Amino acid sequence: MEERKENLSPQAERTKRQFKQAFTELINEKGFSHVSVTDIVQRAQYNRATFYLYYVDKQHITKELKTEMFYQTKRTSKERYALGKLVATKSMDADSFELVTFIYDNRSFFNLYLKEDTIPGLHQDLPRAIFELLDEQFTFTPTGDHDINSSQFKLYMAHGTAGLLLDWAAKGYQKSPRRVTEELIGILQAFADGFQVE
Repeated sequence: MEERKENLSPQAERTKRQFKQAFTELINEKGFSHVSVTDIVQRAQYNRATFYLYYVDKQHITKELKTEMFYQTKRTSKERYALGKLVATKSMDADSFELVTFIYDNRSFFNLYLKEDTIPGLHQDLPRAIFELLDEQFTFTPTGDHDINSSQFKLYMAHGTAGLLLDWAAKGYQKSPRRVTEELIGILQAFADGFQVE
C-alpha cells in the first residue's frame, strides 16, 4: 500500500472528506455491496459530475478511504514519541498513546470492521497497520530475558491489540478511551520496560 499526497485546495479536501463520510455512513447502514455512486452523491448532497472530478468509480473511493485510514492508524500510533528517545512504560499514561482516541473519534469508520458486508479486505487492516508499525519502527526493552522484538512476537502483539480494540467497538465503546488506553498500557508494562521509535 503506497501513500500518495495530492495537492488539493481546502475546498476540494472538504468535498472529498464529505464523500468519504457519506460512503462510510452508507456502508454502516446498507452494507458495502449495496452502496452505489448514486447513493454516495445523494447522501453527500453533491452531483455525479463532482464525484467524478475526484473518483473514477466506487472502487477508487474505496481504495482511497482504506489506504488513508491505514496510514492514519500508523501515524497516530507513533506521533507522540520523539525518534530515538527511550520511553519507560511505567511513565506512560492515557495521554501518551493516541490510537484509542483516534479510533473513538473515527467510530463510524472503525464500526465497518464489525460488519460482514464491509470493504473487501478491511478486516486485516487494523492488525496489519499495528504490526507494520511495531516491526518497522519500535524496539522494545523486555522486562526479562525474552525476545519481544521478533516479528512473531510483534505480530502477536498487533493481533492482540487489534482484538481488544475491536471488542471495545463491538461493545459500543462503553469504556472511555482513557480507560481502554490505560488497560493497553498495563498489558504493555507486563512484558516491556520501555521502547524506542526509530
